[in-house]
Amino acid sequence: MACVKHPLLTIRAALKRRYAHEMAEVLDKWQLTGMEADVLLFLANNPGCDTASDMVTLCQLTKSHVSKAVDHLTEMGYITQQRDQQNRRKVHLLLTEEAKPVVKAGQAAQKRFVDVLTRGLSDADKAAMKRTLEVMIENAVKEE
Repeated sequence: MACVKHPLLTIRAALKRRYAHEMAEVLDKWQLTGMEADVLLFLANNPGCDTASDMVTLCQLTKSHVSKAVDHLTEMGYITQQRDQQNRRKVHLLLTEEAKPVVKAGQAAQKRFVDVLTRGLSDADKAAMKRTLEVMIENAVKEE
């Protein structure tokens, strides 16, 4: 007898594997961890959200993992840290010129990931999926 699961219960692992597959070349080429690539791409893809706290809150990432990644990316010269003038406890993370090729490659991998997942879907299907996922995410967050 086959075990039948709801797709929502099995999608996380499939998405994680596919994303790792698409990002593998970027991670290898620039010797980055997945978290380090996530930090760079978060900063590039979310203008105005430029603190570690933003990443932890919006992406549900672990503070210690983000902190470690930020420290290493700073050492590598991919980001700089700048204290907020109004709130000295807040540190803004800024991408450097050196990060541009890494970010470009990472964004291309993210695009491939989305293209693979949405292959065969019409524009109407994609729009409906986007709306559905937004509602599901909102429901998941507000139920915590």
